[in-house]
Amino acid sequence: MSLFTAPTYAADPCKSVFCLYGKAVGSSGGSECSSAEKDFFKNVEKKKGKIRWGKTFDLRKNFLNQCSTADPAAISLIMSKFGRVRG
Repeated sequence: MSLFTAPTYAADPCKSVFCLYGKAVGSSGGSECSSAEKDFFKNVEKKKGKIRWGKTFDLRKNFLNQCSTADPAAISLIMSKFGRVRG
């Protein structure tokens, strides 16, 4: 039994906004953005094994809205491009 555990890092919604906005406008953050993109795309609501896209959209938008410094227009662009797609 270990007395110490490895730290778990919470997803950073601001990093996800930054990386996904870049992707939405044609840029790429490279490998540094892969975890931020995964943090966004892992927000999926399912019922009986099927993705509920409306609820998934809401989960993802709520995640991005946790970044208080994000421009609402940037979040809208991200959601229009990636809100209802698989990651």
